Amino acid sequence: MRYLKKKFFCIILILSSQIISADSFFYNSFNNHGNVGLINMPTARFFDSSVHGITIYDGSPDQKITFTSNPYDWLEASFFYTNIQGKPYPGSGFSQDYKDKGFNFKLRLKEEGVFPALAIGFNDIAGTGYYSSEYVVGSYGIDNLDFHFGVGWGSLSGSNATFKNPLIYIDDQFAERPLSGEGQGGSFDLKRYFSSKRIAPFYGISYVVNEKLLFKFEKD
Repeated sequence: MRYLKKKFFCIILILSSQIISADSFFYNSFNNHGNVGLINMPTARFFDSSVHGITIYDGSPDQKITFTSNPYDWLEASFFYTNIQGKPYPGSGFSQDYKDKGFNFKLRLKEEGVFPALAIGFNDIAGTGYYSSEYVVGSYGIDNLDFHFGVGWGSLSGSNATFKNPLIYIDDQFAERPLSGEGQGGSFDLKRYFSSKRIAPFYGISYVVNEKLLFKFEKD
């Protein structure tokens, strides 16, 4: 029995030694929305404190610029300004597209060890709600391969593969997400956070080939 315990302990040490510290520029980059992540989805990875970045995204319908900062290695904060093509700006006498701005935050819940790193995030936390979403995501790296899995509320719950929001079992108020404050400049609304009848999973992987080549795949 003692032999089995020692063997099990050695296996844990070996597995732990294979786990990489993937919070770095070598393994990560900003996604389309200024978060450390894959393509559209965020991950539980962070850059070191005092890292700042600018992301410019020209897509359809979104055209977005995001300023991101890591004041601490456990906190990522960003401000975005976006132009949504084809969506009219309310109350405007001019023919122009809809403009929006907001703030995003991501906080580390747990560093990676034997178990995955965990993070919680809030998108468009005090904006109009057009991009409003919350999420919990985990990341786990083995050698040059990084695995990511999370669940999202709000605008991150638009997948066909959804399931019932488990917070509804705690309070029925989590079943209703207040309508957007579009055209009103945005505001804090505590009833919005982690509320929606359905939530959706998102997941992906990244693989580092070398210092100049990083493959990303996601389902968001």
